[in-house]
Amino acid sequence: MLFILSGEIRTYLLSDEGREVTLFRLYPGELCVLSASCVISQITFDTQMTAGMDTDVLVIPANVIAALKEKNLHVRCFLYELATKRFSDVMWAMQQIMFKGLDQRLAEFLFAEAERTGSDTIRMTHEQIAQHISSAREAVARMLKSFSEDGLVELKRGAITLRDKNRLNRLK
Repeated sequence: MLFILSGEIRTYLLSDEGREVTLFRLYPGELCVLSASCVISQITFDTQMTAGMDTDVLVIPANVIAALKEKNLHVRCFLYELATKRFSDVMWAMQQIMFKGLDQRLAEFLFAEAERTGSDTIRMTHEQIAQHISSAREAVARMLKSFSEDGLVELKRGAITLRDKNRLNRLK
């Protein structure tokens, strides 16, 4: 089981063809229960994780988690609640991919990232954004260019600044 001390971890599925689907992101103070099959033995799929920046992680050995789960009902309940939250995150991600257009997903991501960082400037590459919203870099680049031409964002190398948040918000 992983406990994020600092930085950021992106959890995703990787297809045989190399396509990625982001399931959720983890930030400082959060735990990842999907990496601990000892918690929920019914987890039968493999997820990939990558750090988006310098990240410190505390790795809690599976045998420690399993022993705690067996001896303490409160720990067991906490782990199941955590697994339920992560499952909800995964379902949200799937809903976004299946039922929302790229423009909506991109607008929603830009807003969420600006809110999370407390800045209207998102310092990410098109590739990083594409990974987070489970799209192709080229499609994200085209959509950002369209957003820029419409005056919604300003594009600079490695940075996107939100310019017209009201109109961008209507896309979500």
